[in-house]
Amino acid sequence: MNSRERVLAALNHEEPDRVPIDLGSTCVTNINLRAYGNLKRHLGLGGRARVFHTWVQVPEIEPAVAERLHVDTVTLPRYKMSLGIPNVEFKPWRFVDGTEFLVPVDFTPTINADGDFEWWEHGIKIAEAPKEGTQGFAVKYHPLQDVRTEREIDEWFETYDGNFMGRIKVTDEELVWAREFAQRLRATTDKAIVADYVFGILFVTEGILGFQTTYMSLINNPRLIQYFFDRLVHEQLVNLKRYLEVVGEYIDVILSADDVGAQKGPMIKVETFRRFLLDGHRRFCEMVHSHSRAKVLFHTDGSVMPFLQDLVDIGVDAFNTVQTDAANMDPMEIKKRFGKHLTLWGGGVDTHRVLPWGTPEQVREDVRRRIAIMAPGGGYVFAAIHNILGDVPPQNVLAAFDAAYEFGRYPIRVGPEDPEELAARLAAINYWQKPLEALEKGLNV
Repeated sequence: MNSRERVLAALNHEEPDRVPIDLGSTCVTNINLRAYGNLKRHLGLGGRARVFHTWVQVPEIEPAVAERLHVDTVTLPRYKMSLGIPNVEFKPWRFVDGTEFLVPVDFTPTINADGDFEWWEHGIKIAEAPKEGTQGFAVKYHPLQDVRTEREIDEWFETYDGNFMGRIKVTDEELVWAREFAQRLRATTDKAIVADYVFGILFVTEGILGFQTTYMSLINNPRLIQYFFDRLVHEQLVNLKRYLEVVGEYIDVILSADDVGAQKGPMIKVETFRRFLLDGHRRFCEMVHSHSRAKVLFHTDGSVMPFLQDLVDIGVDAFNTVQTDAANMDPMEIKKRFGKHLTLWGGGVDTHRVLPWGTPEQVREDVRRRIAIMAPGGGYVFAAIHNILGDVPPQNVLAAFDAAYEFGRYPIRVGPEDPEELAARLAAINYWQKPLEALEKGLNV
């Protein structure tokens, strides 16, 4: 069974030969540039990885790294992933830790007095990234934060350009570039091709209107925010159709996203999600399924259990990420309630505590327990809870992916436990909230 067949089997809720493994197929299942550089040095690998996503600052996973980590996926990036610059021609670029990468030739951030990176367009500071290089850019400018009228919204959509909002449009240049990129992937790899398209409504709105304007408008000006959502969804679907018409036959998975969960609970009420956002995501799923054979992978962080049935109902095929350390995100409960309808993509190792601070043995045990619960019966793709951050030691990265490869063989045999019995014991010691604490105590469960 090759990688593409393995991923598709998981998406069809079948048991492949082993759990498929993802690293780098999307901007939310990747690895920070600092951690990637450390990993390559640890493995004795040379060469320069390309950085398509200059905003999040994650690399295109090189073949040698993908082979070593048993990765079954590959990314189809956007022509303009972020910062409004095309991913066509590249130049050498030295990251803050000294690692050499290749970045788009138009990637020219400035450095301020504090040493942080800044991105300016038309005399406006669009974004800023900390000098340590452990995180990507954060938005510093919201062009419609003072919006008052529908006319202002229409005028912006007719004239906008630049920064990460450029993803809304699919230009003629992107159609040619994306088709050639997708055809090349299809001809040269058997890995599952994941289009890192990132259709979104709420998080895109937060970037354009700002967090405060977005959420206050949901309460104080629902008519205006609904108009904005409708216009945004319309623009994205028109462009999505153009995109799918040229690459739909080559891709296996396409990413959509909206962060609606926080650590302790949802960021918005379920009723608000259903009123303002659900139909737009439903239309996205319908467009993808009617114009391609691709599966829809929906990403949201945090505590989102109340939204999962809605995702099933609108046609989402796979859910990322299973953030087990957020409130009410017990993976056994998610697997039991939604595992026959949603392929679980992620949640395979704790990224907040175990991966950066645990020992390789603790990382290995964390992966073993999670696979024992989420993998039986199929419908599971291994990835970390979110991007692997810059402070994660390379030994722990290797421990996580090697454990997924070892323990993910079907039929799943990772110990004597019944998955439900194991899940009950882990829940009893509050494992999902504090996995490293439990591992440090040496609790054998």
